[in-house]
Amino acid sequence: AYNLGVGADLGLTSNEGDRFGYSGQFGVSTADEQGDALISLSYDNAGAQFDANGNRLLPNGVANNERIGLLTKLGYNIDEDQRVEFTYSLFRQIRDTEFTFDNAVAAEPDAEFGRALRIDADYEEPPQQTNYVLNLAYSNEDIGGSELNAQLYYRNTREVGIFTDLRGLNLPSTFPILWQTSLEDTDVGTRVQLDTPLGESASLLWGADYSVNETAAPLLVNDTAALDANNLVTVIDRSLDRFPEYELDSLGLFAQGRWDITDQFQLSGGLRYESVGLSVDDYQLAFSFSPVREREGGSNSFDDVLFNAGLLYSPIPEVGLFANFAQGFSIPNIGSALALVDPGLDVTTSELLLPQKVNNYEIGIRGDFNRVQATLAGFYNESSLGSAIAVDFATNQARVERAPQRNYGVEATVDWQPSDAWRLGGLFSWNEGENAADNDGDFEALSILEIDPIKVGLYLENETMPGWTNRLDALIIGTRDRSVDAGVDLFAGEGYTILDFSSNIQLGDGLLSLGIGNLLNNQYGTIRQQNNFNVTQRATGLGRTFQLGYSVSF
Repeated sequence: AYNLGVGADLGLTSNEGDRFGYSGQFGVSTADEQGDALISLSYDNAGAQFDANGNRLLPNGVANNERIGLLTKLGYNIDEDQRVEFTYSLFRQIRDTEFTFDNAVAAEPDAEFGRALRIDADYEEPPQQTNYVLNLAYSNEDIGGSELNAQLYYRNTREVGIFTDLRGLNLPSTFPILWQTSLEDTDVGTRVQLDTPLGESASLLWGADYSVNETAAPLLVNDTAALDANNLVTVIDRSLDRFPEYELDSLGLFAQGRWDITDQFQLSGGLRYESVGLSVDDYQLAFSFSPVREREGGSNSFDDVLFNAGLLYSPIPEVGLFANFAQGFSIPNIGSALALVDPGLDVTTSELLLPQKVNNYEIGIRGDFNRVQATLAGFYNESSLGSAIAVDFATNQARVERAPQRNYGVEATVDWQPSDAWRLGGLFSWNEGENAADNDGDFEALSILEIDPIKVGLYLENETMPGWTNRLDALIIGTRDRSVDAGVDLFAGEGYTILDFSSNIQLGDGLLSLGIGNLLNNQYGTIRQQNNFNVTQRATGLGRTFQLGYSVSF
């Protein structure tokens, strides 16, 4: 079997020559009783992107890129119960942009968003990202009556960013002024699980997983003279780090049971033992407010036992009432936690790296009737040592804040098919969060960096003719004043609405897809971007854009 897809997109708010993008994908697959194979190649040349006013979007890692993908799968059926499968995927993205951030915007008192500045730079370390994934899976449907699934995987990410120029932004003199970010992240792990029946109405899923993650993020400091004289981005120093090189290993042992008590009641529950080891190297902190860049590393380990339970009750087949409790256990983002620390931090005792244990509660109802489907759920999460991002207005820097924390919210969806030709529905999401940052028992609102504002999604779909479907999608984003009232944020932001149109037409053996993004061409920035304290990197959203694609299998 073969599948082929081609596509193109065009920004409709600008006449720039590079606003056109195109893509292609080709795949071949084969299968018989003994095994199967698949190979798929994809190529995407993304053009420039523009906002509703025709201004070029800031460099965002999406526009002006070439992306190449390869996916290979090989499966072999050893016998009627056993199977082995190997997967290899490669993704490479080359950031072929001539633009950077215009620092002159910082001196404009009325500037609302950043501006792209054309600099056709020649890079010694070209901006690009490469991801590799290898996965080996084995399954056996009958080992003493249990079903076995085992997995071994390797993942690697390497990335180099475009240059950033901090000149003219009045930042500390200890900060590098011209640099590129880089990242190397490797993850190796395995998972083994068995699904064991316990009679006709119960089962137990049990097993173990283990992973090792190694991450490094050296900063590539560039030569300002070479950039000013010849637009050359050359690397003159690799000794500084955005955050330290570290290794994180995690072991989990788990058992999860399910019991169908009756046709109306289903009970589930389980335990998980989590053990985490952390090792941090000594490092030279790039963005240090102190002249002393040296930071000491160290090691630590943590473990805990987690519990979860759930109950599903169906008074009638169309309605389900559910209640769930689950505990989560995680290490805070190490890069964010250690990127702006003061000298003398002790990794082995610092509260910044202590694990976060969260109690999650959820209750709700869902219904599935002939032409109406709906869900309504509420959640409440609490942690005695939460992890949140907060902005220090004295330095205009984000920091990780560890404190008692609670989050809660409501989510609802509804879908209605009034006839065979029409479908409509929507979703509603509201959530809130707060922490006791001063550890005095008084909870204050979390920043907009952590809590999304109210979101409403609506859609209307019509099968205009057999094989031809048209759809409108609306996304409505509200505002959130609570963090501003508490002095946590400076600006609540302005809400916005985005309307998208799509049309799918069965054409021959394939499907022709047309779309117009941001149909009303609204000018907007996400609420988080509106709260970005660095105006030079405050980004607008995509303006009206046209997409066209055709896919066929044969």
